[in-house]
Amino acid sequence: MPHIMGGYTGRSGMPNASGGHVGAERGRVMSEKAQARVTEVSYGQFAPFVVVGFGLCWAVMYIIAYSFVFTPLDAFSSLQRDVGRIGYLGGIVVFEMALYALFGRFCSTRFRIPLAVAAYIALAAMVVVSALGEALGLGGWPCAIAMLAAGMWQGAFHILWAEAFMYLDRKSVRRYLYLSIVIGAMLFLLTTLVASSAGMFVTLLLAFLSLVCYVFTHQFWPSHALGDRPVTKDVARSLRKSNVVLVIYGAVFGVGIYACMAPDLPVYVSYPLTGLALAAGVGGLLLFEVHTKRAIAFETFITVLLPAVAVILMVLTGASGTMKWVMYLLLLMLLTAFDASTFCFLFDLTDRLRLTPIKSIARGRIYIQCGMVAAGAVNLVLVNFLDLSRDYAFVMPFFLAVLLFVMVAASGKIDVMPHDPGMASARAEREAGGVDGGVAKSKAMAEEFGLSRRETEVLVLLMQGYDTNAVAEKLFLSPHTVKSHTYHIYQKAGVNSRRELLEKRDGG
Repeated sequence: MPHIMGGYTGRSGMPNASGGHVGAERGRVMSEKAQARVTEVSYGQFAPFVVVGFGLCWAVMYIIAYSFVFTPLDAFSSLQRDVGRIGYLGGIVVFEMALYALFGRFCSTRFRIPLAVAAYIALAAMVVVSALGEALGLGGWPCAIAMLAAGMWQGAFHILWAEAFMYLDRKSVRRYLYLSIVIGAMLFLLTTLVASSAGMFVTLLLAFLSLVCYVFTHQFWPSHALGDRPVTKDVARSLRKSNVVLVIYGAVFGVGIYACMAPDLPVYVSYPLTGLALAAGVGGLLLFEVHTKRAIAFETFITVLLPAVAVILMVLTGASGTMKWVMYLLLLMLLTAFDASTFCFLFDLTDRLRLTPIKSIARGRIYIQCGMVAAGAVNLVLVNFLDLSRDYAFVMPFFLAVLLFVMVAASGKIDVMPHDPGMASARAEREAGGVDGGVAKSKAMAEEFGLSRRETEVLVLLMQGYDTNAVAEKLFLSPHTVKSHTYHIYQKAGVNSRRELLEKRDGG
């Protein structure tokens, strides 16, 4: 725009020395501040749409899962239900791997909208195929096979919405996530009570509204998405333990959701109780964090709740009557809390290692889904081909929990959150107590030289040892913008390098 570019000559970003330097400089600083405000506010103010959009996504997932996958239906044989489950989980893995691969080829936001539309078309095709199969009297096989398309939809939208959450306020992202799951559970409850036989067509409407919310909020994303930090050998090595834990978690989760089909009550009783349990599991986490201002670490979920899930599954195997339903609802609450905790863990992992959100989240979800697919495949073989009772499959979490704690005992402790090898110097400085003092000195120097707020943020990170790309990722800026800010910082400070800037800061 003319009023922004007036103080520059061409592409270089250098001040125009022919005259009006001071006025142009002031105009540039003011425009930078205004631009920064627009960048930070324009997306953050649409957080309610992001929360509701992801909530609609959760509602669609719950309706499909509990209406067609995990609730015993007379129209489905045991084999058809298991094939549908495997297809559902397999579809999730396929689309998550597609997201992971596509970002490597198209490092931009352009492929996200077409992919979201394609996922919705796949979901619509599943509903049409299921309806036609029922109308033509083909039994449950068309629906079971079509569950692959439903899995594709979930795999795409879970990753796309999770990435959208990464650009919200980092201090509130966990609460936003919990709130979206509660909204999804309540929408699931209302849909199953009101829609009845038209539930799947209402599901299409909810999925369409989720797509509309995503397309609407997507245009307000920061102009530069988080950059792609290469996963070096050191980083990959630090991720190994978290990968193993995610696979084991996925297997336990997979066996757990198979157990959720055990109780047999009328639909008008089972669906409301299921919806309330789903909301209560994450609603409890939300209330805990709001009142205590503390977040429950993923390691705590693993060490405390994972054995609890295994015990509940063992009790559920031999329970009957009211006790069976109590165990079922408690299992739902814990599994929903686990599901939310894995997203929060992937958020923290992505932020800590400065990885690309869509690749980091997709990678973690792929490991989880692979564990779920493995558990589902074993369950299918045990129940349908070896003629073992379905209850025997519930013993698996016990052995998986034992395997997890053997791994923990071998390593000494659970520390699934890896350390960033590139941040060793920054951690050493923090342990020595020098970061807070360095930040204070940097801010004092910024005030002395009259730096803008954005330039001050760049200066603080540069003085902590971050390179240009890392600063760009943390501040959601392009590397070119960071270089421009760095140039003006050097110019105002009268230095030519970061070393001279450090000397001036420490010398001052």
